[in-house]
Amino acid sequence: ASKLSCSAVASFGASLVETMLTFGSQSRNAQMAYNNSFVMFASVTDGSRKNVPLTRVQDVWGPGAEALLVRNFLSVMAVRSLSPWLKERIPGESRAKAALCDVSSSLVTCTVTAPVHQLFNFLATTPEAKQVSLARRASMARKFLREQYFVPLPREVMITDFSRPPPQQEYSWRISPVALRDFGMRSVYITTVFTLFVAFERTLCGSMR
Repeated sequence: ASKLSCSAVASFGASLVETMLTFGSQSRNAQMAYNNSFVMFASVTDGSRKNVPLTRVQDVWGPGAEALLVRNFLSVMAVRSLSPWLKERIPGESRAKAALCDVSSSLVTCTVTAPVHQLFNFLATTPEAKQVSLARRASMARKFLREQYFVPLPREVMITDFSRPPPQQEYSWRISPVALRDFGMRSVYITTVFTLFVAFERTLCGSMR
């Protein structure tokens, strides 16, 4: 437990530094992509889609930084904590086992980091997020995640008494196909990059012993 705690603290520290160093550039990249794609080729003609202002590269914090920190922390934890934990519980010792644990841990965390990554993009490209309170920003985040990843399905309602007003429509929810798309894109990228990085690190450390 102490080893896991130390790993979590170290992962959080590294993730915080990474977030502060890359927040400005990643926000600006998301905003430039939004302006060049969604605005320039928008199908709406009412002017509702406007260019968003670009974040300064030197900015270390702002709307979406919290989501970026969570994404970075979970991604680092996957290879620094979850992967070693898996390796300790699988018998044998080989490079294939290490790679399998790295891939598996990255895939597991991508179920969370994929929507969190899109949440960061949403907050970075929503100018209103900079002007509202933290509570209001959290409400915007919940609404985005609900509308992005869940599809309402109307429930069938049986009416037995026609003398009364009809009951209010109720809904069930199912996961949107967008969730699978985001998970797939995130998984391919993160699994490849992190597995190669850790394999290179493991080989380099082994050669220096």
